Amino acid sequence: MSALLNAARALLRPTPPTSRVYRDALIGLGAGAVGTLLMGQYWVRVAPVVAGKQEADSGPPQPDTNVISPLEQTHENGESSTAAMGRHLYTAVTHKIPEQGTRQALSEAVHWATGVLGGAAFGAVLAQRQGPVTGLLWGAGLWLVLDETVTPLLGLQDGPRAGNVKTHGNRLGAHLAYGLGLGLSAAVLGRTLPK
Repeated sequence: MSALLNAARALLRPTPPTSRVYRDALIGLGAGAVGTLLMGQYWVRVAPVVAGKQEADSGPPQPDTNVISPLEQTHENGESSTAAMGRHLYTAVTHKIPEQGTRQALSEAVHWATGVLGGAAFGAVLAQRQGPVTGLLWGAGLWLVLDETVTPLLGLQDGPRAGNVKTHGNRLGAHLAYGLGLGLSAAVLGRTLPK
């Protein structure tokens, strides 16, 4: 009975997080920026090689015939998930449809915000185990949960059957690059910054 009362007290008056949690989240924030930068380099330098000529010659974007979202397709044909999210947020705030240049900026902003916040979560959750292996696992987990599950369920990108193996492989590769940059930089920052 006393254990139950102690648990109820802990829920009603939780102890504030220590400054270490904040420090580790800030380390993750910076490491998330490094990981996001590395992910962007993957898309520019590695993804075109993996995709090869077939995807470049595939013609105009086709409508998604494999929608898994209960919301239907909420992205436009050929629009990335980050661009779709940026467009939705912009429209919700301004009640206007963004122009093409604004859409590109919004897509980058969503991409960076997601990467940096994912890094902060990594820092706060895995503070004692920061390193390249945990970073790679974190990146793979984000790919599986966000890119392959949540994003298609929200209709922000095509369903899993719409892409080929190279498409899914490139997305995984980009998230692994993110995770490697995240884990390595978090480990370095964690060891060099004062506690």
